[in-house]
Amino acid sequence: MSLFEKKELPPGKRICIRLKEAREKSRFSLDELSSKTKISKKHLVALEECRFDDIPYAIVYQKNFIKKYAEILNLPIEDILNQFVLEEIGPDKKNDEVHNEINKKKFQNLPSFLRISFILIIVLAIIIYIGWQVQTLIKPPELTLFSPENGLVTTNYELTIHGQTNQESKIFVNGMEILSSGDGQFKEVITLSPGVNTIHISAKKKHGKTTELIRYVVFKSDKQLSYSR
Repeated sequence: MSLFEKKELPPGKRICIRLKEAREKSRFSLDELSSKTKISKKHLVALEECRFDDIPYAIVYQKNFIKKYAEILNLPIEDILNQFVLEEIGPDKKNDEVHNEINKKKFQNLPSFLRISFILIIVLAIIIYIGWQVQTLIKPPELTLFSPENGLVTTNYELTIHGQTNQESKIFVNGMEILSSGDGQFKEVITLSPGVNTIHISAKKKHGKTTELIRYVVFKSDKQLSYSR
C-alpha cells in the first residue's frame, strides 16, 4: 500500500477554494508550502484567494504553480489543472494554448540548421525592409516635367508649368511654392519677361532632399518678331 494516497476533492467549488481547504486539511502552513514549492508566500495567498491577476506570470507559469501545489498535497494533478483551465482560462483560450504549444514543439523539433535558416531569413527580411525605408527617406524625390520643353520660343507671355512628383513632396517654381494634386501632378501659369527666361522647378522632400530642373524659355513679342523680319 502506498504511503501517500491520492486525495479526491469535492466538486462544485472553485479551484482556489479547493486548494486552500486541502492545504488546511493536510495541516500545511503557507510558509511550509512556500518552502517546498519554491513559490513566494504572497503568490500562494493570491492563488488561494483566486486573485490570479496578481500573479505576474503567463498562464503556463500559473499552471506550473498549481501543479507544484497539487504535488505537495498529493492531489489529482490532471483534474486540478483541467478545472483551473476551464474556470480561469476558458475552453477557447485552452485550445489556443494547445495550438501554440504544438506549434512551439514543431519549431523546436526542426533540425537546428533549419531553425537557424528560418531565423536568418526573418532577420534578413527585417534588414531589407529597414534599408528600403532608409533609402526612401534619403533618396531625392522624382520630378518629371511635361511642359515646357527646354529652349522653347513663344510669343505668349503666359506659360504653363506642368509636371509630376512624389505625393509627399513640395513643388517650387522660381522659389515660390505651388500646389499639387493628390497624385503629385502640378500645373502653374507664370508670366514671362521679354527675352530669355530661366525657370527653376524643384521638388523637395520633408526631410530636405531636393530635385531641381531648369528650363530656358524665350519670349518674343509680336513687335520683336516683326522687327526681326
